Amino acid sequence: MTKKTEMHHTHTFDSDCLEAFDHLYAYLNGEIEDQETLDKMEHHLAHCKSCFSRAQMERELNMRMKQAGQDEVPESLKNRLKDLMDAL
Repeated sequence: MTKKTEMHHTHTFDSDCLEAFDHLYAYLNGEIEDQETLDKMEHHLAHCKSCFSRAQMERELNMRMKQAGQDEVPESLKNRLKDLMDAL
């Protein structure tokens, strides 16, 4: 087995994966309005384990960030951020 063939058997990104990655965040945020693009994205995620796993990880991360965003930010942190922004 040649090195090139061995690499082929491990997951390499093809053009479908690259296209899916380009649309992943819009897909997860429900921002894809074009039905053809939406259908292609869903088809790809249903058939590509790597991209499906990435989408699941991003969904989980987004959910945790939303939950964390519900916590009250301490006033001292707000003041520090305001001071930093004013300094720009």
